[in-house]
Amino acid sequence: MADIDMSKVTVIPYVSMADASVHDHSTRDKQFPGLHNDLLFLWAMADTADGKRYELVRTLSASATYDFTVHECSTELWSDPRNVWFPGENDLYWGPILWIEREGEQTLFPANLDMRAKHPIRVSLGPERYVWKEHRDGVDIVLTPLPMNVTTIYVPGPPDDVGYTSSGCSVSGSIQGSPIVGGYGGLDRMYCLPGMSAQVSKIAELEHYWFVWGAVFADGHWETGNAMLGAGDYATATFHRQGADPIVATNREVGSKVVWETKGDVRQPVHARLEFGGRTFTFDATHNAAAAAVSMGIAWMHGNVREQGAPEPVQCWSTMEVIKIRATPRD
Repeated sequence: MADIDMSKVTVIPYVSMADASVHDHSTRDKQFPGLHNDLLFLWAMADTADGKRYELVRTLSASATYDFTVHECSTELWSDPRNVWFPGENDLYWGPILWIEREGEQTLFPANLDMRAKHPIRVSLGPERYVWKEHRDGVDIVLTPLPMNVTTIYVPGPPDDVGYTSSGCSVSGSIQGSPIVGGYGGLDRMYCLPGMSAQVSKIAELEHYWFVWGAVFADGHWETGNAMLGAGDYATATFHRQGADPIVATNREVGSKVVWETKGDVRQPVHARLEFGGRTFTFDATHNAAAAAVSMGIAWMHGNVREQGAPEPVQCWSTMEVIKIRATPRD
């Protein structure tokens, strides 16, 4: 990729929302012209019956899986989470994989037979559910896509064309044998030009913050949001209330403020405000979810998102992903 200061370039994203049922979940997915699906991320923030909050992330590609973390999040914002499992010889699978289509689903199999026996893993992706099992069912979850809840982003133009999809899901199953009592997660996929890695693509360079949230209300309906803040004026945002038309905004249509605080020698963002589509949402951190595993310079804070002037949700799960080398306070 050419060396371009993205903060000085007008980047125009094309953003829409779709239903997961219409998507090709194979690694051959060609929904963006001329681009290939390079990386997939399964992720979840989940509460269990034993009172714990977990963050789970698994990185997949067409041929390998190499990044994973399950950690128990801390309600003390200035304390690191407790790592439960991560990649490596004595923990979880890290190595070559195969994808096989079975009954309309794409199912992953470890290609390293020795490691397969030590660290069993099963991932199946389909239009109605994403199944994720690891560590002899220590992780045993099902992600169920919510209706019309895939945020789709296409950003053509120099220095390279890129695409991204983020499917928001409810979460069920168990972690370490404890039933999941609520959560929000999904499947994110990055698309780039042939011969390029998504990790060094334009969209990787653009991202500074990424907010994702799901909330359930007293009558049972879901509301979800997905907002990325990037270099310069770059921004994307979607909001969807079940039964209503989605709201989509880009660049200067998205207002933002991110407040950082300092304690000792640690400085991190803890509050934020997003404004788009005539609505204002506030984020207040509740859990430190920053993994110490192979996180590629990414930190996470979990929190509550509230829409100003709207009813309070019964339950809410939100994450603020922070790209540490680029993210700075926003006034």
